[in-house]
Amino acid sequence: MKIDIKSIYKVVLVAALGLFFVNCNDKCLNKEKLGEETSEKYFVNQEKAKASLTAAYTDLKDYRFGWTYWAFGETLSDNAVYSGSDGDNGGFQSLKTFNATADASLVTKRWYMCYRGINKCNQAIEGIEGMSSVLFDSKALQLRYIAEARTLRAFYHFQLLICYGKIPILDHLITSTDEFISQSEVEYIYSWIISELELAEDDLYLKSEYSRYELGRVTKGFAQAFLAKVNLYAKNYKDAKIWAKKVIDSKEYELDDDYKHIFSLDGENGVESIFEIAFIDSETETSAYSNNGNFQTLFMMPRNITYGYGINQPTQDLADAFNANGDSIRKAATLLTTEEVYANEIPSEVWNWYNNQTDIVMANDSLNKWKATLTFNRTGYYQQKTYVYPKNRSTAIKNNENNTRIMRYAEVLLIYAEACYYTKEEGNARIALNVIRTRAGLRDISSEGSDLLDAIYVERRLELAGENDRYPDLLRTNRASILPYWSEDKKYWPVPQDEIDYSSGEIEQNSGY
Repeated sequence: MKIDIKSIYKVVLVAALGLFFVNCNDKCLNKEKLGEETSEKYFVNQEKAKASLTAAYTDLKDYRFGWTYWAFGETLSDNAVYSGSDGDNGGFQSLKTFNATADASLVTKRWYMCYRGINKCNQAIEGIEGMSSVLFDSKALQLRYIAEARTLRAFYHFQLLICYGKIPILDHLITSTDEFISQSEVEYIYSWIISELELAEDDLYLKSEYSRYELGRVTKGFAQAFLAKVNLYAKNYKDAKIWAKKVIDSKEYELDDDYKHIFSLDGENGVESIFEIAFIDSETETSAYSNNGNFQTLFMMPRNITYGYGINQPTQDLADAFNANGDSIRKAATLLTTEEVYANEIPSEVWNWYNNQTDIVMANDSLNKWKATLTFNRTGYYQQKTYVYPKNRSTAIKNNENNTRIMRYAEVLLIYAEACYYTKEEGNARIALNVIRTRAGLRDISSEGSDLLDAIYVERRLELAGENDRYPDLLRTNRASILPYWSEDKKYWPVPQDEIDYSSGEIEQNSGY
């Protein structure tokens, strides 16, 4: 089937003329704004090339991409409920019950944000490829820039693939609104993403080769780790094992001894970090669409007692899973309890006053009024991994500087364990699994056969809880039927209705919608 490509890019103001958008990060990315210039006139020096590449990262930071990332990754699963106000919670129910329409806001946001990011990757790739290598400090740097954009393009396509299934692959810059591109089959999309990453991996730099000012960019380690993940999803277990082993053997990464430290501000881009979306507390950029801060913090912090919306609350089911496995270390670092919210958010002078009162009834009544400011608390838990303590919060509520963790070394070990299981190397699977369990303060396991696979699945849930992999994990392992309302014909979300309308019905809608 064919689709009208101009509908995909209706959110991109100028594709053919190469209008670039830059929303950069002081931690790792160039901050130069780009003007309105044709590609031929724009790509004239290394700084322009770097700024174009930087633009390809910016849609990862857009709050609409982040919103769909956790909504589709965590909130659809048994790990979390949408929560928030009654209006917020009710508005998500059509997705939670797998009855979303083709014009649902989050369904369309994921589609357009990813294709907008892909467009910027294509601009960077083709523009930089057309430049003479003498314009760069080295040929290797030019190739690295291209490889970074290529990896990001693969990442955006993967996000679309796991959400919609058959999608158009955009591997070049669109220069005509008359161009049509076919939807590709799921198996082919996986193979294309893998080939893109393999092509990029060779030209990328190791994490250790970056300065601290450039941490946050795509590295060789991320390409290798992502290759392991994509191959796992594609059930290419032998290749998943090979790529995960490359990351392990590189000695570029190790587990952080302190699990909770990983998610602190001090733990950003630490020894375990493979790729993070980097944010800063910008004093000048404060809007939802043009800022360098992490808007997702605002979504998830407790409602009213903070300036948060109280959305994406962890479930009691997740808490029970930690308890059933005796996993107190990761539970404490993942789940923020109601009592911890009170301890963190109620001012110390209020607690001091409370503790010094002799009239217990009056003191309790006063303290309970403070506690009552926490509203729409549906589960008793909040996301500890994205929580920012009061002393570290931005005064501009959309600009908190905590990074979003995309891949960690622990996930690579889990991918390796699962791939080893499927390639009949159960001993190596147990070794990788037990390394992670040791860090969590848990005893080694000696499980075999299907019990070992179940143990790997449990470990993935507990280790990565709150990091937006749970629902895709349930889908790829054929366990999504544990979710109420889910059915096989709702495996993929509907293609946005505008795409069908613009293509005069030529694009196929996913089954069930």
